[in-house]
Amino acid sequence: MKPPSLHALLLAGIALLLLTECQNVSPQAPKTEGFDAPIPTSLSYMAGSLILPLKELQAKINQELDPVLVGESSKKGGKKSLLPFRIIRSGPVHIQYVKQQIRFSAPLQLQLTKLFGANANTAGQKPFCAIRVNFSSPLTITPAWRLASHITFIDYSWEIKPEIKLLGKTISLASFGERVIAKYQVTIENALDSAVYRNLRLDKLVSPIWQNIQKPLSLTKQYGLWLLPKPISVAASPISGDAQKLTIPLLITLQAQTEISPQKPVYPPKALPPLQKRDSLPQRADLRVTSFVPYAEINRVAAQLIHNKPVSLFFGKLTIVRASVYGGQRAIIVKADVRGLVDGTIYLRGRPVFDTTTNTLRVANLDFDAQTQSALSQITRGMLKRGLSDVLEKVLTVPLGDAISQLPQTIDKAFEKSEAGKKVNLGIKAFLLVPQRIAVRPDGIQTLIHVQSTVAVDVQHL
Repeated sequence: MKPPSLHALLLAGIALLLLTECQNVSPQAPKTEGFDAPIPTSLSYMAGSLILPLKELQAKINQELDPVLVGESSKKGGKKSLLPFRIIRSGPVHIQYVKQQIRFSAPLQLQLTKLFGANANTAGQKPFCAIRVNFSSPLTITPAWRLASHITFIDYSWEIKPEIKLLGKTISLASFGERVIAKYQVTIENALDSAVYRNLRLDKLVSPIWQNIQKPLSLTKQYGLWLLPKPISVAASPISGDAQKLTIPLLITLQAQTEISPQKPVYPPKALPPLQKRDSLPQRADLRVTSFVPYAEINRVAAQLIHNKPVSLFFGKLTIVRASVYGGQRAIIVKADVRGLVDGTIYLRGRPVFDTTTNTLRVANLDFDAQTQSALSQITRGMLKRGLSDVLEKVLTVPLGDAISQLPQTIDKAFEKSEAGKKVNLGIKAFLLVPQRIAVRPDGIQTLIHVQSTVAVDVQHL
């Protein structure tokens, strides 16, 4: 049998000495002074695009636009006209997006009506004339969340030319028809503008998103940690489009912070504010989540963990009875009451860090405070440091990032279940979480986490 090496005998001797040694310690507690400056409130931005399919816009305009544009009373009611004709929309309006403009194409008919008798104000058997008229307009969004157009006439083509037969001859009345169309051109343009403005209510699409963003989101049930987004404003940049859709870039400005509460926090919902206009907007969300974790809550959870599962080290020869934290000297001070090899209270200090591998807030690189280091023997200090640091770091770890990194899916699922989710798809992609700043404050740990993502809002039905 091989005799034990000198190194093994040395380790065994140190272990035996440690196991038979019992040291009482009562070092002076580190002072609660010297803190980081508070992290100022930061604004966050959720950028995305409101995507409106042209076929949906076209269907909405055709649904709401009165077929009678000039003449006889419309389906909205009102007094009947004394005009001996009326101009009607005889088919659906078609829209396109061409060269930063909306193009409208509408088939119109000029119908002669009878002023007297049983059939007053009824259309004749055949239209007097029929044309296809083309209009063009820029498209903007008003502060009241309405799509606004300024429709102007481009050109037209005859489908049925106006004419009469007199003494067996056909006489063209094209010039008369042209004068009638020209005279009521502005009336027709205004009717289209009114249909666009009155019925395409973007606030009905964006308001549910605005309301859902304000709802507190649970981040960790263990700590009762909630995310409280507080939206402030919404801005839009100019509309763009292609053959299938219109795209409206949006940017929501908000404040995002966390709150510790055993129950869901009460929040006063804010109504959707007037829309702001910008020449351009970034297409990336830039969330800066300010999180505040009070020492009292860390201590509450730590006490619960130690009570449920007592922490023992060195073959049960050292027990952590309780552990708590407070702030001081720009560090987190850990106060640990221990029994066994060491009886009394020891103090360690470390700097809070956000661990990107586990998405947690923890106290890293724990080391004995100067007073505790002086109170412990060199052997005890060397043997205890690693084991105590590892155990206490695990006990004092606050999970934050997992819930925050899942925030896009949380918002997406909540939105799908809402009424707005039946008409709109909300897609949040490319989520990136980066810790930016941590501050040790007198009553807790303040963190600033930077989150980046992209958002797309796809309208299915207006």
